[in-house]
Amino acid sequence: MTSNRFTRRDAMKVFGASAAAASIGSLAMPSIVSAKSDTIKLGFLSDMTGLETILGETQLNCFKLAVSEINNAGGVGGRKIDFLVEDDQTTTKGAIDKARKLVHSDKVDAIVGLITSLTESAARTVTTPAKKLLMYTTYYEGGICDKYFFSTGQIPNQQIVPSVDWLTANQGKSTFIIGSDYVWPRKSADAVAAALEAKGGKVLGSAFTPFGTQDFGPIFDKVKAANPDFVWVMVAGSDLISCLKQYQSFGFKQQLFSNGLDDVFSKFHPDLTANTLSNQAYFMGIENEKNTAFKKAYADMFGAGKPINAIGEAAYDAVYLYKLAVEKAGSTETSEVIEALTAVEFDAPQGKINFAANNVLRSNSVLARCNDKGDWETVKSYGQVDPDVPGCKL
Repeated sequence: MTSNRFTRRDAMKVFGASAAAASIGSLAMPSIVSAKSDTIKLGFLSDMTGLETILGETQLNCFKLAVSEINNAGGVGGRKIDFLVEDDQTTTKGAIDKARKLVHSDKVDAIVGLITSLTESAARTVTTPAKKLLMYTTYYEGGICDKYFFSTGQIPNQQIVPSVDWLTANQGKSTFIIGSDYVWPRKSADAVAAALEAKGGKVLGSAFTPFGTQDFGPIFDKVKAANPDFVWVMVAGSDLISCLKQYQSFGFKQQLFSNGLDDVFSKFHPDLTANTLSNQAYFMGIENEKNTAFKKAYADMFGAGKPINAIGEAAYDAVYLYKLAVEKAGSTETSEVIEALTAVEFDAPQGKINFAANNVLRSNSVLARCNDKGDWETVKSYGQVDPDVPGCKL
């Protein structure tokens, strides 16, 4: 566990209040938020070691940036945010154990973070029975309807469906899906198949690999035999690098699409991501004043040249949305904050955002193509997309 003191990696840089911190929504801030203490305590729980380390570090940095900006601008209704960081080690046991610690021992007001659906689902077995707010900041397979669960990441109708619409109109109507063997790729593959069928298309085959897979050759043999119009990849974490290297070595001419690719991967591996397509709520190349300020603030705190991705930006957004909800509610009591969360909005780096009644963010949807420098260039921006969670009534 680490505390709210920045690590040596953060270079102990103190970030002053920026102009970006001032633009946090249209709601007035009460001078005092009723509370039992003079601080608000947040728990950050995520994959800091294991398969998703590359993503967890950026996610934590963006979380820290939001806390720093808020505290330097006067806090939440006059109260500073304190926080604790826990590593779930990209395991379900780790997620359960650390969620229990944060909720029952540390008594945090809310938990923010998590990356894989496995760890998110595990943590929710602790937070929901405890009636504690969990804010999940990663795109995922959707389908969760839980009063105590809010997500600031995309779900399939915001990420997959728009992408399928474009791909079937521009690349063809058949695909082969490659994914890691867990709930996000498998459930997302179902969403891809349904979206393709609605457009008269078809999934020609699929393969799901265990974490740590190094040899994708047998799968690519199947892809070559199926000869799809495009290839859809949902391989997680560091395994994705191995997958992309071998995809290139096979000399495929088909378009590769991956809704797991972002600036963190592409800036470190531009040779592997050039000409790939992805859909995220946020790319660093989005042009607006808030994103310009956000990128500068991030570079000032963590060093120039460090990439930011949608998972990180969603963590930044979650902290600000929580701040706005606490200020609107005038309290950190979970039930009151939950009610307020669906009534606030935030001018985020990705654009305007707010929660729908199903507790999923009305996030933005951007289809982009990576160039040979590792930068994502917008192909089509769909703006805010209403999240669809069938049958969910909260």
